Amino acid sequence: MTTSETFRVSSYLKDIIGRDLVTNEFVAIFELVKNSFDAGATRVDIEFDPEERTIAIVDDGHGMSQSDIRDKWLFVAYSEKALAEPDTYRDKIRPSGQFAGSKGIGRFACDTLGTGLELYSLAEGKNSISKLEIDWTRFEQDSTEEFQDVDVALGAATSFPIIYNAKPPSLHGTVLIIKDTRQDWDAENIKKLRRDLAKLIDPFGTTTDVAVSTWLVDGTTDAIEDVDGRVGNEIAELLREKTSRIEVAIENGIINTTLFDRGRKIYAIREASHYEELKDSRIEGQIYFLNRSAKHTFTARMGVRPIEFGSVFLFLNRFRIFPIGEEFDDTLGLNRRKQQGQSRYLGTRDIIGRVDVTARPKIFREVSSRDAGLIEDARSRALFDAIRRHMIFRLERYVVGVNWKDSRDQDRDTAEGLETDRARARVLAIVGSLARSKDIEILYYDTDIVRVSDDPDQITEDTLKAMSEVAESRGDTSLLNQIEDARRRIEELKTSRAEAQDAARRAIEERHRADARIERLEQQAAFLGSSRDVDVERVQLLMHQATIHLGHIRSAIANAAHEIRNVLSTAKMPDDLEEIDDVKDLLASIRQSARRVSSSIAGASLSGERLGTVLSFAPNIRVDLQTDKVRGDLLQFFSEYFQVRLVGVPDMPNASFDASGLSLQREFSPVDIAVLIDNLLDNARKAKASKVEFSAARKGKNSVAIKVVDDGLGIDERKVDPSKLFEPGYTGSANGTGLGLYSARQILQGMGGTIELVGDGSRADFEIVVPGEDL
Repeated sequence: MTTSETFRVSSYLKDIIGRDLVTNEFVAIFELVKNSFDAGATRVDIEFDPEERTIAIVDDGHGMSQSDIRDKWLFVAYSEKALAEPDTYRDKIRPSGQFAGSKGIGRFACDTLGTGLELYSLAEGKNSISKLEIDWTRFEQDSTEEFQDVDVALGAATSFPIIYNAKPPSLHGTVLIIKDTRQDWDAENIKKLRRDLAKLIDPFGTTTDVAVSTWLVDGTTDAIEDVDGRVGNEIAELLREKTSRIEVAIENGIINTTLFDRGRKIYAIREASHYEELKDSRIEGQIYFLNRSAKHTFTARMGVRPIEFGSVFLFLNRFRIFPIGEEFDDTLGLNRRKQQGQSRYLGTRDIIGRVDVTARPKIFREVSSRDAGLIEDARSRALFDAIRRHMIFRLERYVVGVNWKDSRDQDRDTAEGLETDRARARVLAIVGSLARSKDIEILYYDTDIVRVSDDPDQITEDTLKAMSEVAESRGDTSLLNQIEDARRRIEELKTSRAEAQDAARRAIEERHRADARIERLEQQAAFLGSSRDVDVERVQLLMHQATIHLGHIRSAIANAAHEIRNVLSTAKMPDDLEEIDDVKDLLASIRQSARRVSSSIAGASLSGERLGTVLSFAPNIRVDLQTDKVRGDLLQFFSEYFQVRLVGVPDMPNASFDASGLSLQREFSPVDIAVLIDNLLDNARKAKASKVEFSAARKGKNSVAIKVVDDGLGIDERKVDPSKLFEPGYTGSANGTGLGLYSARQILQGMGGTIELVGDGSRADFEIVVPGEDL
């Protein structure tokens, strides 16, 4: 036998659709404010009395009769919004109010706030006040008791209860008295509630037809700042005039977009909407980019950082979908995307804004918990995709391409940065890319920005091409004429510049030739000029130096002659020489005398070279000849010697010296340095070198190394032992004396320096190391 049965509903249903769903006291108050909005209220007052532990919510909406309370308010899950017919729904969307929800469970937010409720309501056109009393704890006593069996008291009242800071409804309206509040409400909590209400109701101050106010009963008549009075924001002007923003409207298969930069309208476009899921809805969005200046101003005015205030809020039929836009919410996936490119993408820290969706009930559905956003389906996915692509990404392209290209723009709160040619070119690139799309119709662009620059240097072919695309898309003949005129001016400029560059090149070449002639004349003057003022004193000094070196030569020759006589006398074989040991002693004595002869001849050779150098200095280089040595920059002396003394010397390799910007202060003998250089050059000449390069480099703390490299034949190790090159008398040349490198080493050792053969042994490259003064 089959019988008809029905569901039985436990009284605990109250908790499931009340405190278990509306878990946040701020969201609970918001739900009740939404009900007031749905009732067509123009004002809503929320009064907290901590001492009495009550919350009073007063509105001037349409009100309810007893039958309305019985048949609608007490009818669980009943929603007048959800039952509205499609043809009458749009008639209900007026500035005075819209349906904000469609679940019919918002009334249970009263249970989230307190254990008891008194509802007073005066219906429009009625004279009697209806009163409903509910004790929510009665639903919690026995889970076996059925929900509909728990009694509530419905009757009439002679007047509204006393509300200290709000006027009771006069013609129609409702008063909710929430008793025995479950939370403690003080000034700080109310301030936080006001901030949330500002975001929940209207974060940008664009709604002015409904006034929501909060009040705290504290036993005084003085208003408490940021606690008592109307809830509202004052950031609308800031956002409109001091930021880059984009406004987008999607309706009837069309997307209209307008972009502004700090109050200046940049462009407006229209394109077809390909979102079939949104065809029965209207979506409006205003997204703002906050640069550093705007963030500072926002924080100063609002008392909270933009990131803490929120990012992009979503409103469905004028009421916010929580928690989209909260500080840590990333429903749109912007922060995940920004991690891929900090300098290319916008994140929730960079933008703030709102998106308003107007749609029939159940087109978009909220998650039942009231604080988890929209249920994911094809419509919500299409909505989020439209927000990203046509609002955020399009604003992002402008911000990254224009604002972020100018580092100083971060600190500007005006559009003055757009006045430069470079900024205009960046804006033009954005507008030009829109013009290239066949699916986009350009309705407007700022002609003061999208114009040809007065400076032809700032006009590129890419710029002209982008302008042409914009002009053709709009049929802008004025801009097309500007472009053609610019092309003519550019060609004329190119021609005149080419002629000027050619004339400048010829002038530069002529100047270089003149400079070279002047330099040669100056060298000649420096080389010959000193001989004009050779006075008697200088001649006497010159003769003094010559006499010194001549004496050295005479002494060295006398010593050599004496040793030669000793050799000759020793070489006569004594008659009584019989033993082999005696022969050996004789030969050793001869060798010793020969070495002394060789040394004397080497000394005479060096003195002769010095004498020749002194005589060559006489007409050419002004050296203090009163002493053998001078104190100064050794490397500068090298440079001067190469520039003057070695210029034009016949049969010598082309010699150069590079000081590498270094200097070496010390005492040195100009004559010895000249002998050193001349000997090295003469060796290179004998090796058939065409050039010799001397280059200086720092070595150690206070020494300089001079590398000597030539392109001569180098060293033939089959004939020459490199280890003996610096020994006196050892030579690798058929006509050499074997004294040049020996003299060089002697000179450098006298200065505390060294000269070594470097490289692989087959080349005649040398490294000279000379210490500074303090070594």
